[in-house]
Amino acid sequence: MKFFVPSAFDTSSDAVQFKPTQTSTEQNAAKSKKNKKNKKKKQKKDSTDEPVAHKGKGPVAPRFLDSDDEVMPDMNKVKTGKVEKKKNNKKQQAQKLKATPALSKAIQDTITLAKNDPNDEDMEEDDTPQSATPANSFEAKLKEQLMGGRFRFLNEKLYTMDSTKAENLFKKDPEAFTAYHDGYRHQVEKWPLNPLDRIIKMIKKLPKSLEIGDFGCGEGKLAKSVPHKVISMDLMSCRDEIIACDMAKTPLTTHSLDVAVYCLSLMGTNLKDYLLEANRVLKMDGLIYIAEIQSRFENVKDFVRKLDSFGFQLVRQDVGQKVFYFFQFKKVRNVGKVANVPELALKPCLYRKR
Repeated sequence: MKFFVPSAFDTSSDAVQFKPTQTSTEQNAAKSKKNKKNKKKKQKKDSTDEPVAHKGKGPVAPRFLDSDDEVMPDMNKVKTGKVEKKKNNKKQQAQKLKATPALSKAIQDTITLAKNDPNDEDMEEDDTPQSATPANSFEAKLKEQLMGGRFRFLNEKLYTMDSTKAENLFKKDPEAFTAYHDGYRHQVEKWPLNPLDRIIKMIKKLPKSLEIGDFGCGEGKLAKSVPHKVISMDLMSCRDEIIACDMAKTPLTTHSLDVAVYCLSLMGTNLKDYLLEANRVLKMDGLIYIAEIQSRFENVKDFVRKLDSFGFQLVRQDVGQKVFYFFQFKKVRNVGKVANVPELALKPCLYRKR
């Protein structure tokens, strides 16, 4: 667009050319469109009822968005047909939001003192104790997994070796025996029932004069739970009254026991030696109580028939349980330690590889 000076003025002057500028209507439309875009971006970052997030460490007062905050630029700043843009003050705002080192240190010291204060009266009974923090919970879970893994390893070893090797294993590493029973105790807590509790109830119904042998007693719970005289035996001894020995070669005298208990202790590859030893130490008409995991039995009838070869007659059985089977046998004859008896085996308890 060109403007020409009228003839009344100096005609020798050159014509002055101006760049076209937007009309006020066009400017308002462009600004309104720009403001709408900016408003949408701000609404994504900040809600109208929540504080604006910042990267500073110190606390800041919440700032809320309002449509009135968007002000038209000063018309005096319009120069040569262009609107001067506002300067970016993000750096200045970030500096204002940053907490001073002294303030940060004071906040951290306050938090530390609050955690370590033993006389904090604000702690309620429902509050989570310091020992149950996420870090400590993770540590406890890790220890539990390690304990469970070692128990499974030792358990498989005991099922896949004979009693002599198992005895030597624990003699070389006594801590392994403790680790095994710690893991066993943890496993029992997950079971629907503890088979030893049922055997304890059955033993309590017997005359108190009977002498009982607990083969594979573990921590000797049976002896603590019944009024009878109980001889507790296991591969290792965790208490003075527990005899450490091989279940196939006990120090008991012949025909000295009235009852023999095998609660989840028919482990190893030489079960035949266990039952021949039981026949030796039991009196005539002596009883055997057996509790075992049901998945170890391929054929219950075959198991009962083979025990008859060892001189034991079935009195009763409970194989209706989902997890454990229970048997009660009675000694009906002596067979001797070198008897010609069939091989006896139960399936080992093996865990899935994780």
